[in-house]
Amino acid sequence: MFALIVKIFSSRYFKPRLIFRVLVRFCRVWSRIRGTRLDFDLKRFEEAAWVAKSEKNKSGGYDKSIELVVVSTLKDFDILPYSINYALRALRPYTIAGVRVIVPSRDVTACKRLMIDFKCQAEIVDESDLISQKHFEKLTTVFGSRDKWILQQLLKVQGVLTSKSDAVLILDSDTVLLRPRPWFSSTGHQILMPTMEYNKSYYEFLQKLNISELVPKYSFISHHMLMQPKILSRLLDSLDLLKIDAFINYICDNANTDVQSPVCVEYELYGQYLYKTEPKEYFLEQWSNISISRRHLGIILKSKFVKLTLRTFYNSVSFHSWS
Repeated sequence: MFALIVKIFSSRYFKPRLIFRVLVRFCRVWSRIRGTRLDFDLKRFEEAAWVAKSEKNKSGGYDKSIELVVVSTLKDFDILPYSINYALRALRPYTIAGVRVIVPSRDVTACKRLMIDFKCQAEIVDESDLISQKHFEKLTTVFGSRDKWILQQLLKVQGVLTSKSDAVLILDSDTVLLRPRPWFSSTGHQILMPTMEYNKSYYEFLQKLNISELVPKYSFISHHMLMQPKILSRLLDSLDLLKIDAFINYICDNANTDVQSPVCVEYELYGQYLYKTEPKEYFLEQWSNISISRRHLGIILKSKFVKLTLRTFYNSVSFHSWS
């Protein structure tokens, strides 16, 4: 029940006002009665879920070129074409500089066939062209079964660094963007969407780089993010981590390998740096994302009424396989 309440108040319209606080208090009391504890940061949720709009939030900067980059694997191919097509709609009227889909070597042929079947114009990139087998073996040695999760983050970073566009929209392949966003303001500021998730190990790692506080006001794990190659390059260059060898070595040497999710070196690395170091480069905008079980994918994407309802209340929907 509590998860449903949070989803409702994460929408574009439901502000976390008194009624939400009363509901949270009720759920906490109910949890104690059942002998459990509800671990929920009310203040953090309210600050992230309802970001005040400012003049900078107005769409503009349509001369900016934006490339769509998606890192995917076979398990997400059922949703990938929808993710791409909806993202391209959400990028209008900006200049779209192309689409790249980065996949494992074994999935290249299947992905190319998928793009033909769904008439998606996309360049399919073998992940080994961005991260070598030597690098992947090092990640496996250090992170074990979490190696592919770290690899996907690094592929997103490399996808941005190798782009020739003004900006790159990095998109998780299980996420569908429901609405256009003000990706750039008329003065050239980029969008940044706060979230409320908190994973201590992320910020312990970023604190070593002097990028984040141990408990930052916002997190930026938004399942999609606009990144500017010039800013990401400037960030990594200032840390002497622009070369992939140095970056991977640093991650392997400094991440806490005793935890399940040790680092977030794409979304949080870029988002926390932008928020802390480049205040003139961004504006904050509501995330308003809803997570829905993958088993409901077919019903939702084939029903015009359901899609219209979701689009009315949310900016995006994520069909996580673990939801």
